[in-house]
Amino acid sequence: MSKTINWGILGCGGIAGKFADDLAHSQWGELAAVGSRSKRKANAFAKKHNAPVACGSYEELVTDADVDAVYVATPHPMHMEHSILAMRAGKAVLCEKPVAMNAKQLRRMIKTAQKNDVFFMEGMWSRFLPATVQLRKWLREKRIGRVLALEADFGIHFKVGPKHRINNPTLGGGALLDLGIYPVSFASMVYAEPPKTIVSAVHMGKTGVDDQSSLTFQYDHGATAMLACSSRVEMNAEARIYARKGMIAAGPNFYRPQTLTLQLKDRQPKTVNFSHPGNGFQFEADHIANCLRKKKTQSNLMPLDESLEIMQTMDRIRKQWKLKYPDE
Repeated sequence: MSKTINWGILGCGGIAGKFADDLAHSQWGELAAVGSRSKRKANAFAKKHNAPVACGSYEELVTDADVDAVYVATPHPMHMEHSILAMRAGKAVLCEKPVAMNAKQLRRMIKTAQKNDVFFMEGMWSRFLPATVQLRKWLREKRIGRVLALEADFGIHFKVGPKHRINNPTLGGGALLDLGIYPVSFASMVYAEPPKTIVSAVHMGKTGVDDQSSLTFQYDHGATAMLACSSRVEMNAEARIYARKGMIAAGPNFYRPQTLTLQLKDRQPKTVNFSHPGNGFQFEADHIANCLRKKKTQSNLMPLDESLEIMQTMDRIRKQWKLKYPDE
């Protein structure tokens, strides 16, 4: 494979636009094509984001010989269908988080990736940002010792009606899949294991989707994670990691942190600032380019086994709430 990875974007929503724009900051990725069910939408997106090719169907996109990898950016109820479509066409796939609606869907996606011997990864772009890379380094070095407690939340006040995707059960609405995936995945990254026990509380909105919840995870060694998400109130979106030697804070938004603060006992806090152009999707794109050059079929930083564990955790949470999506 050549140095440059040609990307096809499947879907023309807001997140697709951010990924397209950030490819301009990528070292090894270029936007080659965009696909939509509507040729008009594909043309408009291509014009706005300088895509050379606009495809009027997803099938046309995934069969384009010039496309090396496909970024699936449709609503999450369609993730499985569209990822499988691209993988069966032999394309590497980056599927925006949450990678699926449930663990059952993800198992089918993983099986398809293995059968077709193609690269497949969940698009948890936060993992690849410079600040998060540094955070993982501090954790590996045990700068604060063994982590014993974690706090993280993510809330946005969506001032929208009942038909908006965040409130629409048929579109996988609810705060957990849309926003809660971030703190749940963050806890998975920090502890590198699924929780042993989960205690949760939820408020259900008028349309039957979860719009606010608190989650307490406990792990085998007694450590805890206190997480929260909401689609009806703003939250600080900060994360704090505690151990006996001190703490690490990531913010102002832990899912795309601009600063890390390392606070060791009896020492002055050390704050490191990070900046980068765009939203930061270029870092996961470059990571995938590196994986493809090495002929890997999955990422070591966002492995499929971990994505499956995270999806199983989300399923466990929803089971406590007796919450099922329409197709389950």
